[in-house]
Order: sequence, then structure tokens, then C-alpha cells
Amino acid sequence: MLDNKAEDEIIDLDGHVLMEAAEDWQRFFTPADARALEADLAENRRHWYGREGLDVTGIRDSIRERVHGAGGWDSGLRLRDMDAEGIDRVVLFPTEIGLKRGAYPASICRGYNDWLADYCSADPERLMGVAMVPLDDPVAAARELERAIGVLGFVGVFMKNSVNGRMCDNVHYDPLYAATEALGVPLLLHIPSDLKELVEDRFGYDFLRSHVLHPISEMLSLMDVIYGGVLDRFPRLRVGCLEGQVGWLPWYVARLDDQMEAYGSRPGLDPNLRRRPSEYFDERRLFFSCDIGEPYLEFAARAELTPGIQGMDCFVWGSDYPHSDAIFPGALDTFRKTSGLNPQEQAQITGTNARRLLFGRD
Repeated sequence: MLDNKAEDEIIDLDGHVLMEAAEDWQRFFTPADARALEADLAENRRHWYGREGLDVTGIRDSIRERVHGAGGWDSGLRLRDMDAEGIDRVVLFPTEIGLKRGAYPASICRGYNDWLADYCSADPERLMGVAMVPLDDPVAAARELERAIGVLGFVGVFMKNSVNGRMCDNVHYDPLYAATEALGVPLLLHIPSDLKELVEDRFGYDFLRSHVLHPISEMLSLMDVIYGGVLDRFPRLRVGCLEGQVGWLPWYVARLDDQMEAYGSRPGLDPNLRRRPSEYFDERRLFFSCDIGEPYLEFAARAELTPGIQGMDCFVWGSDYPHSDAIFPGALDTFRKTSGLNPQEQAQITGTNARRLLFGRD
């Protein structure tokens, strides 16, 4: 596993790859799995462009049209862009392959992880993979995570707030969480699943409605890992909630405490926590990624979540490169100019906290 580096390094905790836009990604999958993924991609394209019947080349080209840089599928260009931006290392999540299905079979997860390892091989110290695992089969998920960490050199596991009706606190996932804790890597909650499907099924796909999905997904994730006992069952597990902003966090933490006090003692409602919800922040195992240019970042960073913990003690930073809503070029410069935080506070978010989430130490 990679170790932590210099104190002044910049770690991008939320970068993305676009395997779907690469020239030959299909070679990492069986023919049947490749065909299934191509069908998923064609379905996703209808949401973005209203097109139907795209062939493999059309899908690839349509994905490439709406991103900022080719670094999502070309790791050499990714490293060039990181150098230009001043980013030392990046943690890499999937894009469309992570969206269509809540859970993928083990064979598809293995193929994706092999592709990502090949992408990261351009510089494994700087390009850090996050494993995708078969969430419907937690024992197989644990095995694939062990391979991804031990053989491929990845740094964490990709999780969703809910999959196929199971929230992330469901004991179904305990074998995966036990392996994650034992391996010393973080559980990284990213991208809504059931919530996204609920909104689309009830209201249809609407770009404006999509604005609420990520923050609400992160609120649900935080509630579940605390109230659902994940942090109690796995006392060394570190959890990152990513791409949901942070301006809501001070209010929400206070509300968790308030609701626990008001309702927690009622029969059938007591979650049997060993402390107040806010006090889990004292363990320094919860982390949240802020957006570049987020308007309430300074307020949230300086807010007191518990008497000993401010928001900035659990914030990390992500560029979201190369997605279309990311800032590129100039992500890091924009963060520095608009955050309202001094250089030491910024460094805590872009470096110190990131190392604690990834490696368990500053």
C-alpha cells in the first residue's frame, strides 16, 4: 500500500476516469460482459443527449464531447494536467460504469479494476485507484477488495449510499466492511444509487432535479453509518462521503443530535448508539469532500461540530476532473482564491486530512 508523502503535497480526493471513452476497454472483459456494459452505456446516453441506437464508437465520442480533458482515459495526459494544476496525487473513481447499475457482478468488477490498474500503471504513486466490488455478494466483494489492495495497489473501496433496497448500514455489507477495516483502507461513499432511481422513476430525468441527489445522498450516508451502527461495529473504519458538498454539514450534525434527543428514547426508535451522533466526529474517522468555489465553505469549515472539532478537521478536496461541471484549468487556484481560508487551513484540507482518510495518519 502507498504511504503518505510530504506535508505540502496536494491530494485530489475526487478524480474520475472515463474507461468508457478509452479505445480498447473491452479487452479487459469477457465478450458477454463487454456487450452488457455497452448496452448500459447506450441507455445512459439517452439521459444525456436523447439519442438512441448509438454504436460503440458513437458512445465513446459522445462521452468525449462533454468532458474537459482526455486525461480521463489517457493516463499520460492525466499526469500532464496534474502537473499543470499543481496536483501531486489523485484518487480515482469510475464515471458511467458506476452509474447505471447499483451492483455489478464479480466478473465486471474484476475487469474494471484490471483496466484501472493498467491506467494507474503510468505512475502508481500518483494515480491511486479505488476498487469497485460486487455489492450484491459481500463475501465476493471482500475477496475482490483484498485483490485490489494487495495485488493492484489500490487505496480504498467504492460504495454507494444504497444498493437494491439496502442502505449502506445494512449488515449484509459487514463482510466487506470487515475486510476494509482489516486492510486499513477507507470506505468511500460516492454517487447516489437507489435515490437516483427513485427520482427518475417518480419524476422523470430532469437536470434541475439532479442537483439535489448528491448532497441528500451524503446526508443519508452520514445518518446511516452513525445511526445504523457501522462506526460502532467497525471501530477502526474510516469513511469518506464524497461529491456532496459541505455547506449543509454543521446544520445537519446539530439536527442529528436534536432528533436523537427528541426521539431516540422512544420504543422502537432507539438506535442503541454508544454516544451522541456529533461525538462520532471526535474519533476523526468521518470525512467530507468540498466543492471548488462552494459558497458556504468558509462558514462550514470554521463551524464547531463538537467542542473539539471544526468542519475543516474533516474536509477533503476534490477536483472532479475531467467531468463537464469541473473547473479546469485552474481548479486548485480557484479553491485557494475563493475558499476564504488561510494557507494553513487550505493545506489541512488538501493534504493533512486527505492523508488521514487514506492512510489513517497525518
